[in-house]
Amino acid sequence: MNIRQIWYFVLSAAVPVAAGCSPEQVCDAGESLQRQEVRLNVVPMAGAASSGNDAMESSVADILAFLTEDGILREIILPVPDGVSGRYMLETMGKSGTLHFAANLGDAGALAGLEPGITAERDLLLLEASAEEMTSGALAMTGRADLKDMTSGHAEVRMVRSVARIDVSSAVKGVKVLSVSVGGIVSGGKIFPSDEAAGQFQDGRIFKDFSSSPLENGRHVLCYVPEQRGGNILAEALVSADGGLVRLEARLPETISRNHVYDIAVRGNGADISLEVTAGDWESGDSAETAPDLRGLVDIDASVLPAGVTVNASRDTVSVHHYGAEFVLVLLAEPSAQIHADGHVDGVSVERLPDGRDALADAAAFSVTARRRIPGAGDGKIHLEVTDGNVNTGRVVLMFKANPVNLDGILELDGSGRCDFGRYVEGELAEITFPSGMKVSVEFPEGEPAWMKIDGMPDAPENVTGGGRLRCRLLAGWKPNDPEADGRIQNGMLVISSSDGSMREEYHLSRVNWGLPVVRIGGNWWTKYNLRGDSSSFGDQITCGRDPSSGTSLADMLASMPDDELLSLMGDQYQGGNAAGLPLRHDGTSFYHEGMQSYGQDFGVLDPVAHVPEGYRLPSYGDFAFFAASDDYNLGGTGSRSFINRQGETLEVRIIERDVDFLGHNYGTVAFYEFGHEGSVWVLYGLGHQWNADHGNIARMQILLATAGDKGMSWLMEGYAAADRPGQNWLKFTPQNSIKTRTLRCIKSPVEYIY
Repeated sequence: MNIRQIWYFVLSAAVPVAAGCSPEQVCDAGESLQRQEVRLNVVPMAGAASSGNDAMESSVADILAFLTEDGILREIILPVPDGVSGRYMLETMGKSGTLHFAANLGDAGALAGLEPGITAERDLLLLEASAEEMTSGALAMTGRADLKDMTSGHAEVRMVRSVARIDVSSAVKGVKVLSVSVGGIVSGGKIFPSDEAAGQFQDGRIFKDFSSSPLENGRHVLCYVPEQRGGNILAEALVSADGGLVRLEARLPETISRNHVYDIAVRGNGADISLEVTAGDWESGDSAETAPDLRGLVDIDASVLPAGVTVNASRDTVSVHHYGAEFVLVLLAEPSAQIHADGHVDGVSVERLPDGRDALADAAAFSVTARRRIPGAGDGKIHLEVTDGNVNTGRVVLMFKANPVNLDGILELDGSGRCDFGRYVEGELAEITFPSGMKVSVEFPEGEPAWMKIDGMPDAPENVTGGGRLRCRLLAGWKPNDPEADGRIQNGMLVISSSDGSMREEYHLSRVNWGLPVVRIGGNWWTKYNLRGDSSSFGDQITCGRDPSSGTSLADMLASMPDDELLSLMGDQYQGGNAAGLPLRHDGTSFYHEGMQSYGQDFGVLDPVAHVPEGYRLPSYGDFAFFAASDDYNLGGTGSRSFINRQGETLEVRIIERDVDFLGHNYGTVAFYEFGHEGSVWVLYGLGHQWNADHGNIARMQILLATAGDKGMSWLMEGYAAADRPGQNWLKFTPQNSIKTRTLRCIKSPVEYIY
């Protein structure tokens, strides 16, 4: 009797794979099922440099497994994720044979003709696909494993890309690559490794035009190509050097091997430049050049290299960990060679040490000091150029690795690792992504409140990004009625470290702490006072630290305080598009608002945050509507009463009047409207409004409120003195022109973190 077996494997880049059944359905097949774990490892591919296309080059998806035995295809198996990140299983009836894995070939038509029990293993391994099929979205990969080797319960499968990569690079100072073409590239090839040449695929030409942005001191991925043999591949480059144009040629090897990188490199110096081709495994660190050795090497034994500083196998590239380091680097070159440093990286110094070594062996020694690379700073590169006369004969590259932590947001660290926002900020400061094995936290000086926090569990499934990187957010918060929100500086630290707390990095952050006194009512945090002066500036407003009514009744205070003090709390008038307040003035005959124009923009169509301090917004129709039972509602006269608004909520209203003298002249009656709901009390008041630029045209009890979101419409507190129209104070939503001045009262914008 055949016993069905279940095999488990773990995908190194945890990419979901389509499946025909769930892991639970497969596992119910029988109690005698045998399970083994298999790990698919993508063979790295970045010999000379990363392409920047890591997702395309390393992702594994659309996985198929082909079981062959005795030269025949026995089964086609679709691996199924078992619910654990990165782990998959496959189910087979076979006990022996070979599993051939193929990935990222969802569009390959050649797979459609395979039939278990009929297709020969040889025909499977000779399958061909076009270059487009092998590079669509992700690069085709293959691997294999023998069932007989899976007796230990674990197996490793090396996944190798079915294509090669061709790059073009130029690191010669003053030389710019304008275009590159490569002819003789076949349009298809074998999916699986094979010693046989591919079929009759048409030769093609790859062309890249850099004229609009010439390639200079950089590297560019030109194309991905199938494996091919016996080719005649010619690369041509048009470069600009010394003010003239030069056309260069170089031939690629006759055999283009899968999983290799071929670099078409511009080399040399001045007029002596050439085009050369190097070939190396993808991320293997090895390089086999078709050109002679450039004769610029690191003397590893003579150099003093601490942990975190590594030299590649060809001894022409030194990599420095982002934590930084101090080290001495000794180079080997011919006795006649001159060596100098070229390039600049912030926080890095490279100094030539006095010669004191055998010139026939050690050409030069350099003292290198590299400061820690901060998040957001990319890879840095400095060249140690080896020249002989006017000819560039070699180069050692110092690579200063980027900090693996990425910050995406308004948080930008300076060169010293600090960020002083210089203003009040709140909400998301940055989305932080970082490798597993690291952690992110915040710390504060003694006595400083926790005004920042890390949001999100980094290891939660929704916070694991492609490539297994973790993600969290740095939030700045808001504290209602904070007495210290008076313009003082708040400090804190973003701390990045290894998960055990070692390798600690500290980044100092600061903001200006501002806040306006608020009342929570109707689902909003309403400011207590009207805006004045520069309406967008905290410095001109009544802030939390200067709240004169803290702990007392605002309405009673306004009704009893001296007239001159009351005027300072009444706020200014505003016209749309102008954040400068229009203060009340008297010309000896009548009152007016200084600076009023005969035109203004409509607050109903302006950005609701444009005229208010950071973190606040102008109210909209629905915000004011909470305080009325209709769009034209009479609150009644002086005294107290209750009513039910349109939301069915019961509100208490108290109306107080007083006669005031402002600026040495009688202004008349003003009113204060106190609303109460569930223990919260909010007061509406104002200087009325001026309806045109003529002095004296002020409706002192008609408080026109800046209202966002409705063109040509505003809420109006249409008040009347008890002596004129007793029992009438109407809160209404009416058409209003944009010339009339408005009172600005704002509400707190939503904030994720309240501390």
